[in-house]
Amino acid sequence: MPEFIKPLSDEFENIYYVEGERRGGYPYSNSMLIGDYLIDTGISNGRIRKLRRKFDIKSVINSHWHEDHILGNRVLKEAEFLCHSEDKHIIEDIDKIFPFYGLKVADFPEFQELLEGFRINNTKIDRVIENDEIIEINDLRLKVIHTPGHTAGHCCFFEEKSRICFLADIDLTNFGPFYGGLDSSVMDFEESIEKLEELNMEAAVSGHKGLFQGVKLIKEELKKYKSKIYEYDERILSYLSETNPINPDDLVKKNIIYRKYGPWEVFEIIAEKIMIEKHFEKFLKNKIIEKKNNGYILN
Repeated sequence: MPEFIKPLSDEFENIYYVEGERRGGYPYSNSMLIGDYLIDTGISNGRIRKLRRKFDIKSVINSHWHEDHILGNRVLKEAEFLCHSEDKHIIEDIDKIFPFYGLKVADFPEFQELLEGFRINNTKIDRVIENDEIIEINDLRLKVIHTPGHTAGHCCFFEEKSRICFLADIDLTNFGPFYGGLDSSVMDFEESIEKLEELNMEAAVSGHKGLFQGVKLIKEELKKYKSKIYEYDERILSYLSETNPINPDDLVKKNIIYRKYGPWEVFEIIAEKIMIEKHFEKFLKNKIIEKKNNGYILN
């Protein structure tokens, strides 16, 4: 067995953690194999080919539309493809990826080069999945948990007998939740994490941070992950007052989300602005701020 494929249960066979290249670091991601179903294809095209030689993969579930989770779809083009209905239109038309990140191709050619380098192309979705749907895989029961926030159709997957969960991009990284797309929602993200906190997971596979084991540890990690949202709340509110109206645009390049911009600064600044806008939406809904003139003040 290749070392990147690791059994997840002694009691239940055919459930594997499949580690992506660079330990699942972007532009790759981790996967989970359950029976003949593979969840996400971001492990790298080479690893998918090795996996396919060892296992008969008949179905692929994309947890959401982001490029690092669908990059290997073309290698498994003979498989049946599933995803949530909310993300189907982007997976089937990858030209929508740029606008859903708030990007223009001309502004960020490096990202276009990445998509072309991995030969990411449109994937025909054969079947859509919905919240609470049970996918029967031999004697196993994989429950679909719709967890929007990261994307509108983002899903996690909970195998009920083994109590193993694939978290996808509720990934428990130190960065915290990412909701920098036009279809993202910080409020939905909070509710999605709370939904997962109710589950007593024995093991959880993160899309980018590997394997977590033990009910207590997983609950602690989810709580810590969610706390990043409250940290961002406080940073943004510290710039607001009861008299001086400001807009999300006024907070651009203040490193509120990204403490230090990296090589993809163009992307990070746009994503950060979108995330700040999502917090403003939350503050408005909760009546923490109110509109005044061309900006917002504390209520």
